Amino acid sequence: MGFPNLSHPSPLPSLSPSWLPLSLPPSPSSSSPSALTTALGSPGEAAASCHPASSPIVSALLAPVLGMEFVLGLVGNSLAFFIFCLRTRPWTSNTVFLVSLVVADFLLILNLPLRVDYYFFHEIWRFGDTACKVNLFMIATNRTASVVFLTAVALNRYLKVAWPHHALSRASAGGTARVAGGLWGALLLLNGHLLLTTHSSRSCLSYQLGTRPSASLSWHQALFVVEFFLPLALILFAIVSITRTIRRRGLDGQAGPRRAVRVLAAVVGVYTVCFLPSVAFGVASVVAFRLRACHALDICSQLFHGSLAFTYLNSVLDPVLYCFSSPSFFRQGRALLGLTQGWQGSDSDKSTYRAWRRAHSGKVAATGKLQVDVSEED
Repeated sequence: MGFPNLSHPSPLPSLSPSWLPLSLPPSPSSSSPSALTTALGSPGEAAASCHPASSPIVSALLAPVLGMEFVLGLVGNSLAFFIFCLRTRPWTSNTVFLVSLVVADFLLILNLPLRVDYYFFHEIWRFGDTACKVNLFMIATNRTASVVFLTAVALNRYLKVAWPHHALSRASAGGTARVAGGLWGALLLLNGHLLLTTHSSRSCLSYQLGTRPSASLSWHQALFVVEFFLPLALILFAIVSITRTIRRRGLDGQAGPRRAVRVLAAVVGVYTVCFLPSVAFGVASVVAFRLRACHALDICSQLFHGSLAFTYLNSVLDPVLYCFSSPSFFRQGRALLGLTQGWQGSDSDKSTYRAWRRAHSGKVAATGKLQVDVSEED
């Protein structure tokens, strides 16, 4: 989930919120929502600020786009879930993290139809306050889980290339599953405040401009920023470290390290396309709001509003990422779709895995150098 929508339809059909007289503070129902905006502490300060005007065009575009993302995401992630759970043997640490990504995407996919309805009716929520709380909580959890497990995939590749003999690099699927379970528990707690927030009868948005400061608002703001920049820094660190390790140890000719770099490049691509636009336009909207630059605020908030389509796009692009990360997933996906002849089931996967393990052990014993293949079966 990106910033909750920064635009909101005004109850006055002929006036946008940005045209209200500065001497009269806007009512709570006409204030514009923001996930990262610093709330105003006094009525006088609120009266002197401006508010972004809503954009019916953006809402009209979002409804069909999110509907298409729902269909594509449902098909892609259903296929991924089938392959990972029924056709992938044995599971590895990388498989555990990829399955966690599939689960995170289903959290978003199940809630997208409600968001489509919300934008189709020009940001009017028709399902009650409880459904709104659950909807926002699950969308926020999808965003947090996506960045956490994309980062986990990147760091897992880094460990296998840079520290192949470390205990973390050789962790079993069961041990990795326990780590993933702990991460799920933590990220559910991080977004639990959304289940305690009351919303108006018309809107279903995380926060609104003009409200008084609260610990929940401050936490949501901090989490939104940190969960983008900190994981991005870790992923970039993994890419640089893997590249340096490959060059230092002369592993340029090995398929495994090259595949690791391709996987991390795909992770950065998905991460940037999906989450950077909402962060950039959201922060720009906050700056414009603080500077009381009303025209710039209107533009930035509408750009942010449109960038929600990119945020929700992660559920569509993640199955593409699995093809980069797991060659066996790519082969089996092509076979299921009828794009290749023959089916490579679990027996061939097991034999491939055992052959790789024997070859890997033999090379390490013979040369004493790092010879890593970051899991053909991954």
